[in-house]
Amino acid sequence: MVFVSTVALTRPPPTSLANSTTKTIQVTGTGTVSASPDQAILYLAVQTQAATATQATSDNAVAMANVIAALTRAGIGNNSIQTVSYTLTPTYSNPVNQSVPPTVIGYIAVNAIQVTVNDLGSIGKILDQAISAGANQVQGVSFTLSSSTLATIQKQALQLALTDADGQAKAMATTLGVTIVGPISVTPGYEFQPTNYNRFAAAVAQTPIQSGTLQVTATAQVTYAFT
Repeated sequence: MVFVSTVALTRPPPTSLANSTTKTIQVTGTGTVSASPDQAILYLAVQTQAATATQATSDNAVAMANVIAALTRAGIGNNSIQTVSYTLTPTYSNPVNQSVPPTVIGYIAVNAIQVTVNDLGSIGKILDQAISAGANQVQGVSFTLSSSTLATIQKQALQLALTDADGQAKAMATTLGVTIVGPISVTPGYEFQPTNYNRFAAAVAQTPIQSGTLQVTATAQVTYAFT
C-alpha cells in the first residue's frame, strides 16, 4: 500500500553535486507495510496499603517477589522484566471539621514493571498467572515489533517509498518535457506506532488478547536534477 504525497519544484542550496544553477525536482514518496506484531509489552503493578511506610513497602516487596516468581515459572527471563516506577504515597484523614488539619493515616506503595513477551500466544496465560500471584493492577498491553523485525519492515517500506518518489519524479518530468539526470539527495523518515490496550478485564479463565496488525510507514524525500 503506497500513499502519494504532494510534490514541489525546488532549488536547493549549492552543494558539490548541485550548484546554484542546477534545476531540481523535489518529491516525497511514501511506502506503508503491514505486519503482525511479534512482541508484546505487559505493564503490571502491585499496590499495597498499610498503616506505616515500612509495612506498605514490606508487603509490596513480598507481593512483587511472588509476581516475578510466577512470571519466571511462565518462562519469562529476568532480562525481560524491568521496573518502570515505584511510588510511596501517604494517605490522609478527611476530618468532618474543616478546622482540623488532616493527618497521615497510612501509606500506599505501588511497584510497576514492564514484561517483554515474545510468545504472543502465551499472553493471556501470563497475565492470569501474574494476577493470581498478586499483580493487582494491569496498566496496559502494548503490541509491537522486535528490533530485528522492525528493521526488516522499515527497509521494505523504504523501498516502496523510493519507488513512489521515483515514479512521481518521472511523471513530472514527462509532463514538463524535461529529462531527469538523477537523484542528488535522499532523506528517509519512518513512522511506527505500537498498538496499546490500556483497559481490559482479566477473567478467571485464560484472558483472550487480540494483537491485530501494525503498520510501518517510510518516507523518502528525494531531490532530482533535471535538464
